[in-house]
Amino acid sequence: MRKTLLLTHEYYPFKGGVANYCYNLFRFLHKKDYMVVTDNPAVKTQENVYNIRLTNKLIRPSWITGYFKIKKIIKRQNIKVIFTPNILPLGTMAYFLKIPYVISLHGLDINLALKNRPRLTQKILNKAERVIVNSRYTYEIVKKLRIDNKKIHLLYPTTKIDTYIIPEKTQQLKRELSLGEANKILLTVSRLTRRKAQDLVIQAVAKLKNPHLKYFIIGHGPMEKNLRKMIKDYNLEKQIFVLTDVADNNLPYYYDLADIFVLAHRHDKTDIEGFGIVFLEAAMFGLPIIAGSSGGVTDIFTDQKNALLVKNDDLDTLTKHLNTLLNNPELSAKLGSQAKQRSGDFPVAKEQSLALKELLS
Repeated sequence: MRKTLLLTHEYYPFKGGVANYCYNLFRFLHKKDYMVVTDNPAVKTQENVYNIRLTNKLIRPSWITGYFKIKKIIKRQNIKVIFTPNILPLGTMAYFLKIPYVISLHGLDINLALKNRPRLTQKILNKAERVIVNSRYTYEIVKKLRIDNKKIHLLYPTTKIDTYIIPEKTQQLKRELSLGEANKILLTVSRLTRRKAQDLVIQAVAKLKNPHLKYFIIGHGPMEKNLRKMIKDYNLEKQIFVLTDVADNNLPYYYDLADIFVLAHRHDKTDIEGFGIVFLEAAMFGLPIIAGSSGGVTDIFTDQKNALLVKNDDLDTLTKHLNTLLNNPELSAKLGSQAKQRSGDFPVAKEQSLALKELLS
């Protein structure tokens, strides 16, 4: 393959969908074939990965200093193609750098770009050698634009989570969390943002009034303070817990403990769930799933067949679905089994890496 520069704001170990998407696409490729440049403070410079300041808000355009840095890297490293999951402003850099580039789109990014800079977005996509999308939802957005459909390619996100469980570690975690046999466990794994709708689940838990129900919210983000306040206001400090520092190697044990995975995300015209890799993770563990019925989630699940889907901000249906799964173990087991089966329909990370390698050759 041509030597590739992955130019991104997000990369592993930063926790986020785009970071994991890029990491899983590239991690099976030979390191001599690509390098990563990011400006995320969570990512340290290491072999093949470089942390460089790419934007400066005090200068207009904000990306111009990054442009000159990347131009030098391209020459020094003999880069032949750029891959970027950030259409604005990193895609703008690629547009002006005069070498082939590939744009990867995920949902919110393309919607925001079209809303804020429609003409520039159109130019960037028209000039791109290839446009990679993460779901059929994102594909439909791009398909409506005036670009060659032959250069649009669908590469689903993949997960690096390990489903191998040591039972003793699950029991140890259960003791650490003071969980009894009567407890039922709800789990959400995601960024703490309004779109992810953890607050809606908190309201549903309050409505259920089930003292045996425990809800674990794993993630970090701008809504943390608000969520903690809601939990306190509803007097649910002994039932709902926000965990912001769960290590990747411990996450499988929370999935193993859980009875139901819930992420009833919201959407508007711009901010919609592009795919949701955590749904695949939960499905791999055989959990019954309650999900928002929008965006790329419908690429994965069919309502009532392998998940229960909730329309935008529908608290009553969310509460009803939770109550149904909590009181119907046969249905929970059936949905969990069918979700697990569905997760096997999606390519694994190595297969997607090989598909990307072909696109970059």
